[in-house]
Amino acid sequence: MKVMAFLLAMAVASAAWAKKAPDTAVAATQTVAIPAAATTTAPAEAATWTSTPVAPIRPAARLGWNATYALENGIASAVIVPSIGRLVSFSSGDVPNLFRIDDWCRGKLPENPNEFFNAGGDWIWPVAQSRWPSFSENGHDWPPPAVMADAPWDCSAWEDADGTKCAMLTRKYGAPLNIIVSRLFRLEADSAELVVRQRIERTEASDIPVVLWNVSQIAKPDAVALPVAADSRFEGGLCTLTSNGPAPGSLSDCGDVRLYTITPGGEVKLGGDSPRAWLAASRNGNAIFECAAAGNIPGTPPDGGCVIEMYSNEGLGYTEIETLGPEIALRPGTILENTLRFRLARLPAAASPCALADTGRALAGEPAAP
Repeated sequence: MKVMAFLLAMAVASAAWAKKAPDTAVAATQTVAIPAAATTTAPAEAATWTSTPVAPIRPAARLGWNATYALENGIASAVIVPSIGRLVSFSSGDVPNLFRIDDWCRGKLPENPNEFFNAGGDWIWPVAQSRWPSFSENGHDWPPPAVMADAPWDCSAWEDADGTKCAMLTRKYGAPLNIIVSRLFRLEADSAELVVRQRIERTEASDIPVVLWNVSQIAKPDAVALPVAADSRFEGGLCTLTSNGPAPGSLSDCGDVRLYTITPGGEVKLGGDSPRAWLAASRNGNAIFECAAAGNIPGTPPDGGCVIEMYSNEGLGYTEIETLGPEIALRPGTILENTLRFRLARLPAAASPCALADTGRALAGEPAAP
């Protein structure tokens, strides 16, 4: 009876996700199909995603946490920890997990809401950092305001009739944000790609705009590839978002992709406005690729129009690759959505200096560099 009740609840939840009719133009990707090789934010054709849950996925102890959910299909594996609201692992048969999860934080939970729980993994911020001072207790943009402090998320996980493994994280943010954020993870039966359908719904009035700002911390990477737009508003396709720019020689040109090589002691944040909206990072010949697609949603992304960003702190041993959508002033009852995709790859054995850029293009379905 408990299993039947669970399946009924999941069927209702997934149907609500797929069929809800938004009353604003910022609605997005549940009513469009984003092709597997999407390279821009423009959807290709209309479609509707549906789910038919047939079996629950049970929580289990992993990586020190008591209740985690694993999506596994024999090709790839993803591990989600609701108690910290993060995707902490994504791996395949020949590529290990590249997310940062240090030994000290395994099994730990946030203890102080006034301190950022820097546990690594992949997570989402629903408000741009430049907005934080307007509702932060200290009037600054760090640490995150109390309403956005790390907290447990609700989670349900199940297997669909077609073998797709699913998990949905949900969290309600109170005043002054008044939003519900959901992240639906999907790993199809025969796929090595992890798809994350992300949604923000406004529940009550608020004058604070929202954004789908995704952050993935990569442990000790060698390099990061960032595509650049020929018509970029930034000189050379990238802007510097920290007081210190890239160290001399750390940024190289790979055609329409810039390659940042991690340098000892380096700390830098770069942003770009390429509508291709992907990044790739590598470590020891392994690469992780991340791409965001949001459809033709009106609005301007944060930080002067950046849709991708990279923050690298070699001293702390990690680099963040980030995707950002437009900031939207949602009305009550309206939603903002996008689709995030993760892929993994091995770099060629005889790697060229631009191998990561070439791999990123290939994973994005783009033609090879001339």
